Amino acid sequence: MDRAYLTPEEVAAVLKLSKYTVYEMIKRKELPASKIGRALRILRTDLDHFMRAHKSSEEELPALHDRAAVLRRGHPLQEIYFAGSHDLSLDLLTRMIARRGVTLFPVYSGSMDGLIELYKGRVDIAGCHLLDQTTGEYNLPYIRSLLPNEEVAVVNLVTRWQGFIVPLGNPRMITSWEEFLSGRHRIVNRQRGSGTRVLLDFKLRQLGRSADRVPGYYREMNTHYELASAVLRGDADTALGIESAARGLGLDFFPVQEERYDLVLPTRLLDQERFRIMLEVLRDPGFKQMVVAMGGYGVSSTGKIIDRM
Repeated sequence: MDRAYLTPEEVAAVLKLSKYTVYEMIKRKELPASKIGRALRILRTDLDHFMRAHKSSEEELPALHDRAAVLRRGHPLQEIYFAGSHDLSLDLLTRMIARRGVTLFPVYSGSMDGLIELYKGRVDIAGCHLLDQTTGEYNLPYIRSLLPNEEVAVVNLVTRWQGFIVPLGNPRMITSWEEFLSGRHRIVNRQRGSGTRVLLDFKLRQLGRSADRVPGYYREMNTHYELASAVLRGDADTALGIESAARGLGLDFFPVQEERYDLVLPTRLLDQERFRIMLEVLRDPGFKQMVVAMGGYGVSSTGKIIDRM
């Protein structure tokens, strides 16, 4: 990695962050980046300057520091293992709780797989936004089904808008499900088990459309940023995703479905310090303001325990 320019993925490896966090820092102009063709690149000298600047103030961006440094600051070393659906507010939450000595390790595997991993005891917490097609309710019917006889708490992360991610100006005028699924536009899709995929498949059945007639239906992506990046590169004409991902890459967005994204964890963990810290951050007005600033989010219930099972 001695080249003059680095990709966001290479920068993420150096900083030990997710690449989505790096994209967020670029968007907020915390980390300088240049657009070369359709790709973002970071000068090695800019990255070096960024790292030196944050070494001088440990509290500015604690997520950049190794775990030994967290211990040196006197914070207990605590970890939370997460599986579930991707959302940009989770990247922000990861950074904010890191300032208080808690490390979140996320695996973005989709809503359904997140609940299954929680049931198997492989993770501490799951994230989901699953629409039940019978009741029209989000998450709770799936949690009852996939976590039978488990005592869990359901904590709201955000409400958010799902919609069509499109190039600036929406040149193909994709403003309805009928047009989105008409077969005239190349899409990219989320993986099976994700809440976004569940919603798209529900609409396919509602409209009596075949997935085989939608170009790109079987091209799967693990995160909303990957969907938006495919549209930005011109590899797809549109994608079903979240507004903050579209906005973060300078794309347009047409909202079609408001949904609730919840965090699910065993009730017995609520009294542990690592989760008390997480809830305090979620309920902090400053955190909520930063989430709203990303676009497409509602935070009126963020941090509230909306159900116990």
